[in-house]
Amino acid sequence: MKEPDWKYLVDAFLFISLGGMALIGILLGLVIPAGPVSSESAKYFLGLHRHQWGNIHAYLSIAFVVLTVVHIVLNWKWITARTSQIFRRRAAPILISAVSVPFLVLIIFWVLTPKDAARYREYGIEIPERGHLQKMVTKDKVPVAGEAVSKQEYPAEDEFQVEPQRREDATGEDHRAVGSVLISGRQTLYDIERATGLSARSIADRLGLPSSASLNETLGRLRRLYGFEIQEVRELVDRMLKE
Repeated sequence: MKEPDWKYLVDAFLFISLGGMALIGILLGLVIPAGPVSSESAKYFLGLHRHQWGNIHAYLSIAFVVLTVVHIVLNWKWITARTSQIFRRRAAPILISAVSVPFLVLIIFWVLTPKDAARYREYGIEIPERGHLQKMVTKDKVPVAGEAVSKQEYPAEDEFQVEPQRREDATGEDHRAVGSVLISGRQTLYDIERATGLSARSIADRLGLPSSASLNETLGRLRRLYGFEIQEVRELVDRMLKE
């Protein structure tokens, strides 16, 4: 291929990646809801979760940067010649400044953005789960000397502790042990994998979940999305443990 053909091809892919970034940006900003007040099922569009669309946006951004560098390399002679015609002796400083602008803009945004981790601690967490998060934060609280600390502030040592019998938490959610593993809607498939040694992917496949289903989502959210019951998970894990 000749140099003009390469330029045409690079510019075409630049347009495609830029268009994809713009469309996904509109989806994330205006179509797919975000934040703790939105239900998890509403954060899916065309079968992909909001975070999956964000990953695609990131990949397109990387491709766009690489293609931009290639575009500049292919057109470098024209860029330097044109810059010299316009700015004459100041061409070199202008080119250096142009390359530095993206990094300067990034630094400016970083400096001006508030560094407030507490503001985003509960972002993306559904309201019923906030109390659980606050309990976990309280658990790590260091009491001041002379301060009386109530035992009620501290949750159980292990959220997924072993319990041989059925129980209900304060919200009325059913928790039931399977063998030596407590399974509830707050756990994820990865939690079960760590507790039992069973493959999270194998459990998901035998439940009939699609390959796009997140293994790091809580069982409660997966149940609402794919229509199974927590008891089905308990029975499946019990069978797999016996196998």
